[in-house]
Amino acid sequence: MRIAIAALLCATAPSASAKERVVGWTHAEANKRIYNGRCPVRLIFTGTISSARRGWFTYVWKRSDGITGPVRTLRASKAGESWRVRQVWDLNGSLQGWAQLWIPSEQHGSGTAQFQVRCK
Repeated sequence: MRIAIAALLCATAPSASAKERVVGWTHAEANKRIYNGRCPVRLIFTGTISSARRGWFTYVWKRSDGITGPVRTLRASKAGESWRVRQVWDLNGSLQGWAQLWIPSEQHGSGTAQFQVRCK
């Protein structure tokens, strides 16, 4: 029984690199996951960033077309602080793609916010 509990504790304990991270959680989503209609169309991607501890970090939006948005810097004053951020992408034609909230200062990011646009 002790061995099983010790193994469980080791498996769920955060790694040293996770403890050092300022950002504990990220999420991204698109306002129009599937769009069929007139173009141009404006997609708005919103994301949430939550801090794991105090400190500075940078974030950017990455897109499936290879564009990376400007690097922005935020300061977490405590663990559990969160921010809502957004990115606008105007499309003139049909496209299937994604956007991702990326934390370059920590080399990790959210899952991708997938979308599909079909212009008529």
